[in-house]
Amino acid sequence: MRAKVHRIDGHHFKFEVRGMQGDLDVAMADAKSLGPSPKELVLAALCGCTGTDVVDLMAKFQVQYESFDLEARAGITDKHPKIFTQIDLTYSVKGPSVDAAQVAEAAKRSTHQYSGTAAMLSKAVPIFYTVQVNGETIATGQAQFA
Repeated sequence: MRAKVHRIDGHHFKFEVRGMQGDLDVAMADAKSLGPSPKELVLAALCGCTGTDVVDLMAKFQVQYESFDLEARAGITDKHPKIFTQIDLTYSVKGPSVDAAQVAEAAKRSTHQYSGTAAMLSKAVPIFYTVQVNGETIATGQAQFA
């Protein structure tokens, strides 16, 4: 794996990963942000990693659903280095005939066995998760890797 950044101006960087480019920016309070911050990209990467696991597992379990969304929220310390204090994941699945037990199992397997990004981050910060099916919370837990 490889990633690189090129400074554009101030705290605005252009990143490149496998030929794909994007912006990242740690904008000052009085400046317009020109991209997500590095910490926001970490949260997006976590969502992408565990979300892929859950979607693949739901396909394996033949879960019928209409939509899947995943949100990550994190608290940050006040003092430097400003690091995450806790990450909260919310998996949201909607559909008329969703098998809630299978969705909960998919989220648990991802946060206990499969997600490499969750495994790495959970060594530094606790990751908690909530699984919702059609707006109802059906499971909660904490990421735990052996």
